[in-house]
Amino acid sequence: MSKQPERDAKRRPEIRGPKLSPQKKWAYGAMILSVILLVGTGFIFVFGDSIVGSYGKRRVERAFGAAHPGCTLRIGELHYAIRANQIAAESVTLTSTNMTLNVGRLSLAGVSWSRLLWGKPELAEALATASCNATDLEALFPDANYGVRCARLQASAPSSQLIAEEIELKTLIGDEAFFTAHDFRTTRFHVVVPKCQLLGLEFGELLKGKSYRARSAQLFQPSFNALVNRDKPVDPFAQRPLMVHEALAAIAQPLQIDQLSITNGHISYCERRLAGADPGVLTFAAVDMSVENIANRGEPAAAIKLRAQGDLMNAGTLRLQMTIPIAAPDFSFHYSGSLTAMDLTRLDAFLEVAERTRIKSGQARNVAFDIDVTAGEARGRVRAIYRDLVIAVLDKKDGTENGLGNRVVSFLTNALKIENSNEPDAAGLAKEGKVNYTRNPDDEFLQFAWFALRSGVLDAINQ
Repeated sequence: MSKQPERDAKRRPEIRGPKLSPQKKWAYGAMILSVILLVGTGFIFVFGDSIVGSYGKRRVERAFGAAHPGCTLRIGELHYAIRANQIAAESVTLTSTNMTLNVGRLSLAGVSWSRLLWGKPELAEALATASCNATDLEALFPDANYGVRCARLQASAPSSQLIAEEIELKTLIGDEAFFTAHDFRTTRFHVVVPKCQLLGLEFGELLKGKSYRARSAQLFQPSFNALVNRDKPVDPFAQRPLMVHEALAAIAQPLQIDQLSITNGHISYCERRLAGADPGVLTFAAVDMSVENIANRGEPAAAIKLRAQGDLMNAGTLRLQMTIPIAAPDFSFHYSGSLTAMDLTRLDAFLEVAERTRIKSGQARNVAFDIDVTAGEARGRVRAIYRDLVIAVLDKKDGTENGLGNRVVSFLTNALKIENSNEPDAAGLAKEGKVNYTRNPDDEFLQFAWFALRSGVLDAINQ
């Protein structure tokens, strides 16, 4: 199997989500939270449900529209419970030029009403002892053909926590319609998170628009599915993908999450070559991840530290460690990891479609890698211990081994270009592959990491 040129990275898709800049994403998030909390200000006119449900809510709607030109806020029936110090709206709808937010029911309790009645404090001060509960939230982004749904959202300023349940990000239309709406290659995402919670959240700074800070973020049993339509060409005018440090730097306000954890997640990455055809599928199950010190400000030595592991194709366990400098002036980071023993033919579910290659036999005993990236240049080593590796080159059109040409190429690949086995000798030594890869302008962060690792794998199996 010959080494593929580094420029081959261009044929890989540029993985993008909905086309929203980091600034817009944070602005929408702040706006949605503001809507949820500001509805409670209708209490100012509370001397009974009738006043709250008419005069009070109209004043809130007009005030919000004046503060956010181009946006419209509509509040359903309002109720105020004096003993519980709670105001509730049966529905809330916010519309703007490219977003619609619907909330089924929204309640707000624990607000310091007297402060708002007799003074003019900042919103953060009035809500310092408040808690919020919202159900059936739905945010629609028609321009991007995506929607986000959440069954329940709970926020508490006194306990500094926010809990969201049954979150789902998905397209508003089917896969074929979604890809038809794009002239160039794109990626369809579908994300489900049964439960997410933020602890130690600084609500005061968030409401003032000063920073986004939390002690921890926890995601339980999330699933992530991405499908790429390689039947279309790459957009030649697409903006260069942002790397991690660039994306963080694009956030104007300080961001700090001390620790992010993912428990028992599932990842599916899929590629298709023909419209409507079955895609190649690569999966990672039982994914556990811990990320420390996510930030966009810090000392020169400050870095994000990631540790993760998951079951690759339910056949072998992949472990990964990564260190990403926060304030790096260029694209630099370090990563290392390992793969336990696995039957390599399990990768065919992806390789046969994505690479037009079939592993007919092969057993990996252990794979380990260690890679340094400096200014977009990846250098390192890959140690792959394996045996009985036999590869078939498939026809690019129909994906089969038929045809004399394919059989000849497969024979030459196995006989002349690859080592069928690489096991330690009597001294315990085995061949190592050299990592040598330079970032392609089209590479996404994870694509770059894979292409760099792949260069070492190919070097390890080549004669």
